Amino acid sequence: MLIDTPIETDIVEAAIHGRSRALIESTRDLGSTNWASLARACCVPFIFDEMERVLASNEEPIAGISDIFDRLISFLKSAKVNGIDRLGVISRQWETRREDNHFTIENVTGKHYGRLFRDFSESAFWDEPVTLLRTRLERNAIDLSRLSEHDVLDAGCGGGRYTVAWRLLGAKRVDGIDISSIGIANARQRVDDAGLDGVGFRVGSVLDLPYSDNSFDLAFSNGVLHHTVDWEKGVAELVRVLKPGGMGWLYLIENPGGVFWSVIDVLRELMYGENREFARSSLRMLGIPDNRIFYMLDHVLVPINLRLTPAEIEKCLETVGASQWRRLTRGADYDRIERIYQKDPYAQVKYGVGENRYVFSKG
Repeated sequence: MLIDTPIETDIVEAAIHGRSRALIESTRDLGSTNWASLARACCVPFIFDEMERVLASNEEPIAGISDIFDRLISFLKSAKVNGIDRLGVISRQWETRREDNHFTIENVTGKHYGRLFRDFSESAFWDEPVTLLRTRLERNAIDLSRLSEHDVLDAGCGGGRYTVAWRLLGAKRVDGIDISSIGIANARQRVDDAGLDGVGFRVGSVLDLPYSDNSFDLAFSNGVLHHTVDWEKGVAELVRVLKPGGMGWLYLIENPGGVFWSVIDVLRELMYGENREFARSSLRMLGIPDNRIFYMLDHVLVPINLRLTPAEIEKCLETVGASQWRRLTRGADYDRIERIYQKDPYAQVKYGVGENRYVFSKG
């Protein structure tokens, strides 16, 4: 396999499919006690930590991922032989997933992210997003010299981290909206406690933004619409509320996504049906910081996790009236697109095409 040769998603998935199936079967063989649920939850940080070690190396990654799965399978089989499936009682943590309608999906997604965000440390809330956002803007030569004159919308703001980041970077006014009442309440409390002005929050849907046409100089949606039932409607809403000549920012999960997203898909299946709060509590019990828990469970436990090709996104942007779009080719140091830009060995095998971050205009 050539280091700089792109690899299709189906090839990556096929390469690790056999071992991933054996891994899923091993986790399900543990049964449905609380101990078994704890063991499955603990598989997530183990796989994440080991995957990051493999991706950070200069070695071909697929063999390394298969080795991770094999070691975990061996451990889980040993745990089963030694009776972990007989420890404890039948779990009441198991969730029957009936997330087949718009309201239920929005409700579950909102609670999932609200609870992930609410325990972020002060540094993870105030400092980290400012650094990440500034780096991504500067490395992509995005001119925000007039940001102090701009009204900004953070559509799908979660716990409000990037809403605050835009204000701290100099925006005149920033409004954050999210479906999660938990996240909005937490964001308001943090901002009020800090005495930060020029920031507002409200509960609402990114698919039906409660703002007039042409309301914002900058419309920002960062990793949100791929979790909704109609991502294209969400893009259309961003364009609708953006002023002519304003700037939109859109981040959607990439396809092909390489080894990274193939492993996330394995973890989604591994954790399917597990209670989200129990999983979060299990990782906290291990002493994992809350921003790290968010990174691990973000895409693993959310109901919808849609991956899109650049061509699909660009077709949508054209259809809904966006103009002058540009796919960003740089990111923060740990962003997948930055690793591709830096030409890390096997970067496209590891990360596919990298994050789909776009800036665009209107009119």
